[in-house]
Amino acid sequence: MFPRVYLFGFLLHVYIANCMVIKTEMFINQSTSYSSFCVCMPYWQCKEDYSGLTDDVANIVDIRNFESSGNSLNQSPCSDDFDVCCRIECGRRRRSNYVDDKFGIGITNRLSSFSKSFSPFFSKRIVGQNNEAEFGEFPWMLGILWNKAFLCGASLIHPQVAMTAAHCVFGRKGTIKVRAGEWNWESTEEMWPFQDRFTKQIIIHQQYHPISVRNDIALLVVDEPFKLTENVGIVCIPPPNMQYDGSTCTASGWGKNAHYEGKYQSTLKKTDLPLVARDKCTRVLQEARLGPAFRLHRSFICAGGEENKDTCKGDGGSPLVCPIDEEDDRYEQVGIVSWGLTCGVKNTPGVYVNVPLFSAWIDGQMKRLNFDTNIYKYS
Repeated sequence: MFPRVYLFGFLLHVYIANCMVIKTEMFINQSTSYSSFCVCMPYWQCKEDYSGLTDDVANIVDIRNFESSGNSLNQSPCSDDFDVCCRIECGRRRRSNYVDDKFGIGITNRLSSFSKSFSPFFSKRIVGQNNEAEFGEFPWMLGILWNKAFLCGASLIHPQVAMTAAHCVFGRKGTIKVRAGEWNWESTEEMWPFQDRFTKQIIIHQQYHPISVRNDIALLVVDEPFKLTENVGIVCIPPPNMQYDGSTCTASGWGKNAHYEGKYQSTLKKTDLPLVARDKCTRVLQEARLGPAFRLHRSFICAGGEENKDTCKGDGGSPLVCPIDEEDDRYEQVGIVSWGLTCGVKNTPGVYVNVPLFSAWIDGQMKRLNFDTNIYKYS
C-alpha cells in the first residue's frame, strides 16, 4: 500500500475566445430572480433564463436574439448596463466535441519537466486506452504544480478554493500553483485558455495521518478567484452520510495509463468506475496483500476493481464524481484519488477519500474564510 502521487471556422473560435470575458463580480443571496450565487457577464454569454453559461454558438454570434427573449437588462444587479448575473450551477458536465487539431492548432512541448520531476515513492493514477475526456467536459478538474512541475490533480469547489488529497501538499515547501481549464498539457492553443493561480493558504485536515494517509483531504486557497468560463466550473459536494454503493461514477486525471510500463498522459483522461461496498473492499484488500488485520478506515471509500479500468500513478488528488439522481450531466464529488495496491487489476479496487464524510468539515473551513457554501451545493 502506498499513497499514489507519482509526480509525473478557425477565425470563429478565435473570436469567441477573445470575447469570452467573465468578470469576478459575484452576488450572494440577492432578492431577485437569480440564484444564491451568480457571476456578472455579458448577457449574450448566459442562457436566456440566467441558468448558466450558454453552449449555443448562435447566442454568441447573433447577440440580437436577446431582444426577442423578453428579458430585461434593468433587472440585473451588475454594475455594467449590458451584464446579467448568470447563475452558477455546480457539477455541470459539459460536452464540447472539441478536437485539438481540428482547426490546425499548433503543438509545442510545455511538458519538458512533466515526466522528469516525479518522486518514486508516491503514486496516483488513470488506466486504459482511448478514454480521453472532451475539452471542457470536467470544468472542475484542476492541476497542481509544485516548483513548476505537475504534482497532483484537484477539483474546484469555489472560485478561490481547490480541494485535493492532503498527501499531495503535506510538507511541501516552495511555490504551489493551481491550474484550471487545462486539457492538453502539450498544446499552447485551445478554444478556451487555462488559468493559473498561486496558493496563498493550505488547509490540511487536522487529523490527517501521513503514514496511513487517513483523513487525506486538503483545501488550497488561491490568491485571486478563477474566472468561471466554459472550461472552468464548480463541482457539487454531497451532503454528509450520502450513500452511493453500487453507483457507477467517473474519475478524471492525467496519470499513468498502466502501473508499470504506462505513460503519463498529456491529455485529460476519464474512466467509469463502480463503487465497491466497504465490507467487500476490506475483504479484497486483505486477500490481495494487507492481511486479515486490515480494516478500511471510515475516511475512505473504494471504487473500481475492473481490469484495465482504474486511476493510477499521477492521478492523486483528482476527483471521483457520481451523477446526481434525475439530473442530465450533473455530478457531485464523492471521492478523491488517494491510494491503491496496483492499477487496473481485476478485483483490486482503488481507495478514495470519502468526501461526504468531510462535508461538514469543508463547510466549516469555508465559513472561516467567509466564503459562500451554497455554490457547491446541489439544489
